[in-house]
Amino acid sequence: MAIHVTKRDGSREPYDADRINRAIERAAAGLPDAMSMTMQIASELAITLFDGITTEQLDEAAISVAVQNVKDDPDFDVIASRLLLKTIYKKVLGDFETQSELALLHQARFPGYVRESVEDGLFDPRLASAFNLEQLAAALDHHLDDGLRYIGIVTLKNRYMATDSRRQPLEVPAYFWMRVAMGMSVNEKDPTQAAIGFYRKMASLDYLAAGSTLVNAGTVTPQLSNCFVMQMDDDIEHIAKSMRDVMWLTKGTGGIGLSVTKLRSEGSPIRSNNTSSTGPIPFMHTIDSILRAVSRGGKKFGALCFYMENWHLDFPQFIDLRQNAGDPYRRTRTANTAVWLSDEFMKRVVADDDWYLFDPLETPDLVELVGDDFSRRYKEYVALAETGKLRSFKKIRARAQWKSILVSLQTTSHPWLTWKDTINQRALNDNTGTIHLSNLCTEITLPQDRDNVSVCNLASINLSRHLNDDGTWDWDRLAESARFAVRQLDNLIDITRSSVPESEHSNDQNRAIGLGIMGFTDVVEKLGLSYASEEAADLIDKLTELISWHAIDASCDLAQERGAYPNFAGSGWSRGLVPIDTLDVLQQRRGVEVDVPRTAELDWDVLRGRVKDGIRNATLMAIAPTASIGLVAGTTPGLDPQFSQLFSRTTSSGKFLEVNRNLVAALQERGLWDTMREDLLRSRGDLSAVPGVPEDLLEVFQTSFQLPATAYLQVASRAQKWIDQAISRNIYLESRDIGGMSDLYVDAWRKGVKTTYYLHMKPRHRAEQSTVKVNKAVESGHSGSGFGFARRAAAPAASATATATVEAPAPAAAPAPVRETEPIRKPEPVVVAEAPASSPTPESDPPTTAPDAVFEEGFVCPTDPQELLNCEACQ
Repeated sequence: MAIHVTKRDGSREPYDADRINRAIERAAAGLPDAMSMTMQIASELAITLFDGITTEQLDEAAISVAVQNVKDDPDFDVIASRLLLKTIYKKVLGDFETQSELALLHQARFPGYVRESVEDGLFDPRLASAFNLEQLAAALDHHLDDGLRYIGIVTLKNRYMATDSRRQPLEVPAYFWMRVAMGMSVNEKDPTQAAIGFYRKMASLDYLAAGSTLVNAGTVTPQLSNCFVMQMDDDIEHIAKSMRDVMWLTKGTGGIGLSVTKLRSEGSPIRSNNTSSTGPIPFMHTIDSILRAVSRGGKKFGALCFYMENWHLDFPQFIDLRQNAGDPYRRTRTANTAVWLSDEFMKRVVADDDWYLFDPLETPDLVELVGDDFSRRYKEYVALAETGKLRSFKKIRARAQWKSILVSLQTTSHPWLTWKDTINQRALNDNTGTIHLSNLCTEITLPQDRDNVSVCNLASINLSRHLNDDGTWDWDRLAESARFAVRQLDNLIDITRSSVPESEHSNDQNRAIGLGIMGFTDVVEKLGLSYASEEAADLIDKLTELISWHAIDASCDLAQERGAYPNFAGSGWSRGLVPIDTLDVLQQRRGVEVDVPRTAELDWDVLRGRVKDGIRNATLMAIAPTASIGLVAGTTPGLDPQFSQLFSRTTSSGKFLEVNRNLVAALQERGLWDTMREDLLRSRGDLSAVPGVPEDLLEVFQTSFQLPATAYLQVASRAQKWIDQAISRNIYLESRDIGGMSDLYVDAWRKGVKTTYYLHMKPRHRAEQSTVKVNKAVESGHSGSGFGFARRAAAPAASATATATVEAPAPAAAPAPVRETEPIRKPEPVVVAEAPASSPTPESDPPTTAPDAVFEEGFVCPTDPQELLNCEACQ
């Protein structure tokens, strides 16, 4: 049957295989096995074709074929990326044949893109008036797009790049990066040159701004801040005000942390109407509903974490908020929970002492007290309780509550553990009140009160872009990235707008920023180190020290240029302190050794002298999860290890197959990849289950559940000594032993780690690996559209009718159904027959045989769906 292609104008022309093959060949240019990969894609593409296929469907089919072969060779991802970029270029810029033509199109169309978007009310008018658009156009370099991976391009396209009123794309990657850079430069004296500098760093993926900034920079709604931290006071007016603020902040973007410790407990008297309180839980349920109601255009729910101190009388109910069973009106299905732990409690756990729960109405000052002051006052309230001078209290064993927290954490991944006194006593912004909580992802530590909703503004340095191919570090480039990022974030504070006046006020008075890092595991693997090794701990120590030093120094430069932040006087900075100094402060006040080496390589005395004279920002560093922007950067998120060497990742942009390129490169270097590839596939990405792997590679490529949990604390504590805020530290545990789990979290406290984030437990059971061969055409007696496979692969959210590899999830989740099939011996081809709506009738189309099984249910990253929601809210 002759195959014709339907063009964009509706005309039809005969399918030209040579033309398509040349396009694939160009996409494979420069790759080691370019010819064979081209032939493989071309042959597999041919069997997906049908008469009348559109040019857009043809592009999608070619990309899908390349993507599904990534498990055989990560270079197929390069081909898919180039093919996808080509479709974006053509949609936005028009047709081109050569790279020179493409460069000219980028430059020629850029001024019009900016001016038209301003005229249409999409972009800030200053983008058209404050910049030399021709000079910016000349600085565009589409070759930098080569650094983007397929999943990164899809994430950019679906989450961050601007569209018009009809949801049609307005931007190519270079335009996107320049638009963000311009949005961050409108307040500079020379905005054009500043934008060029920011553009080059972001387009090179040296660092990335966080998600809120990437979405809104340069637009008419510049809500660019990422994290909002607020406390609810114990009066009905402020409770209502807090709910209103949650609504407005959720409508915008960014994650929210909300402390409810001040709210009186259930049954506590309300004197104004002679009734009793329902306690904080019903209000929390209401806010949980608000997060679902204000769902950002129906695309995603808001994201928030409740914090409560564990002396609150209603804390046992707080622990149960994330349980599946129980009264649904006393549960939160969207909001997260975290516990705010004091040193007093941790000491009582270690000593196996009693622990008392109080009503905040009777003990209102405990919320504001930290360290020794908290301990003294807490003991006074204990004495009052024991002599009958408090209306209500509860006495339990500290270890009993500690165990209930850990059991809940193990079964629901909540509440997250965060340490009040470690945070407050290590804070350099300690002159503006008590820090009552952290943020949605536990890396922000800022004071807040009734008049201040604390705000932080994020960006993350991509470590992998600063490691040279020969294994040496480009330290100058890393220092430059830190300094550029600090300036860009400081600009953001004057540009961003918030719908909550208290957050505007806090932003202006404190100018808090949080520069983080991502790609640590990526560089550790490239250097041939084990994540659990002392060398890896020394490396994170050295990297964060350099970034911290230059970030602080850059902020001092900005203070000289623009002035210190308004709340500078009386801060730890004004006393000449830097982050590492707070370890000794904590140890002295706690009376327990903080087990972190005090080694340093840079001249911190110079900075101690500089910060006394003024610093521009109350905080400088915080390591966020970077789950979304890490995909754009093409590196591992934050400080997290590899979950698996080969797995399926589901995001709001679709489902993607992830293959550890570092492992593939290491195996290829030793001539082992081709022989071990199938075994790795069968073992669900577990290298330790593959026979014949060299011992040194097994050490380097340990995955999250194979690593000793102490490695997570070692890395976090060494980084934390240089970071003035906190770290979003995920923990992965293979064992469910509560005693070992207790020791781990007590050790985190002893090492001065400020916060922890999600706890991931290894599933107890694993379903038999299986394959499902589906041929709807055979079952129905009809043949189907060949293009159905390509469409499904291009849109992974579609029904899972292809090969399914099934693995039971953790106990907290519902088990996945297991179909009755024979055990898999090796990946087998799948026959798929699904007709697209625009294709001819099924009877007229031949059946299609897909080249290999696509991962649908197995090899799945264990990331909690809520964790993904959190990270996409502000990263």
